[in-house]
Amino acid sequence: MVRCLLAAVLLLLAGCGSALTTPAAPVESAPPLDGSFNDTDVMFLQMLIPHHRQGVRMAELAATQARRPQVRDFAAAVELTQRDEIADMERWLSDWNQPIAADPDPGAHHGHGDGLHTPDPAVVTALAETGPATFDDTFLRLLTGHQHGAVELARMELEKGRHPDARDLADRVVRSRTAQVRQMAALLGS
Repeated sequence: MVRCLLAAVLLLLAGCGSALTTPAAPVESAPPLDGSFNDTDVMFLQMLIPHHRQGVRMAELAATQARRPQVRDFAAAVELTQRDEIADMERWLSDWNQPIAADPDPGAHHGHGDGLHTPDPAVVTALAETGPATFDDTFLRLLTGHQHGAVELARMELEKGRHPDARDLADRVVRSRTAQVRQMAALLGS
């Protein structure tokens, strides 16, 4: 029993980006030692939060700049969904005593893929600078690529994640973002 508990503690301490030689500040409550989450769960949430924040920003722009009501309505739904998911993800990380933001050192994430999943601020800038005549199509094309990125992150979680809530979120992301991509393709074709 003690060996299992010690092994669980060592696995948590050896998580992505942690340094065993750096003294940690005292924590009021310790992370769960039941093995309910792993470093993939933490990484998934830490990567999806900024990804969602960028999606929210894009949707906010569409709320004020899109010409077609269908595009504005679609953007409003995206914004609402992603804001709710951000709140859940931040709560889970907080409950697990994990930082909301991922370690900015790319070397800390060796084995979790490349920087492909890091939101590019230039996307929001380009969208903000898009003129009214082309805004709707530009928004839909950029958000299509953005949602493909969310699906990639979710598939990583489904493959290696452990926590039931994080895995459920990943499954919902795959299904809903795939449906959104189809919906955006239809909006682009209309």
